[in-house]
Amino acid sequence: MTKDDAYYARAEGEGTRKARRPTKGSRGKRNAAPREALTREDWILAARKALIKGGIGAVRIVPLAEALKVTRGGFYWHFKGRQDLLDALLDDWVRTNTAAFEDVLKEPGRNGRAEFRTIVDIWVNEKGYSPAWDAAVRNWAGLSRKVAAVVKRVDQHRIDIIHQVFLDVGYRDPEALVRARITYFHQVGYYALGLEETRERRLELLPIYTESLIGKPPA
Repeated sequence: MTKDDAYYARAEGEGTRKARRPTKGSRGKRNAAPREALTREDWILAARKALIKGGIGAVRIVPLAEALKVTRGGFYWHFKGRQDLLDALLDDWVRTNTAAFEDVLKEPGRNGRAEFRTIVDIWVNEKGYSPAWDAAVRNWAGLSRKVAAVVKRVDQHRIDIIHQVFLDVGYRDPEALVRARITYFHQVGYYALGLEETRERRLELLPIYTESLIGKPPA
């Protein structure tokens, strides 16, 4: 058992008490109902909400089943066990909370300043991005080397996207890379410090932040 496995077993408190996955012969109407009523995505969404609200220790099968108002056995129609759910949860974060950044480089025309405004819009208006979801996964990463490695990979991927944005603006390396890092580190730090500003205040300061971060590329 790895360090991560041991942590998950302790947090779950159910290590050896897994419910049995229904067998083919036992699938009567009553057993089939949970599978028909809830999808795999429903369980992942419930797990996401639990992670954001209570941390990784809150992502446990029984409380999730209670929150969804189904029996614990319904969980096993979709997942082999808790670790399978945690893996799916992490994959969901990778996919859903970075897609908006990836879409920036798919915009026609490749206008660097327009791309930068779109990046800022993602953060300020939280379009396709949840800072609470990010923060919860980062807290989880502090307890798991596996999750920490994934977070590091996602951070680098986002920086690579912003790096390309600054290249599209007209900067050359290494300045384009440094500006991309400053932009990303600034935003991660903003959330990490828990600054509580109204949306109106953020919009008021936005032009100054934008001018400071994007500057004027060399002719």
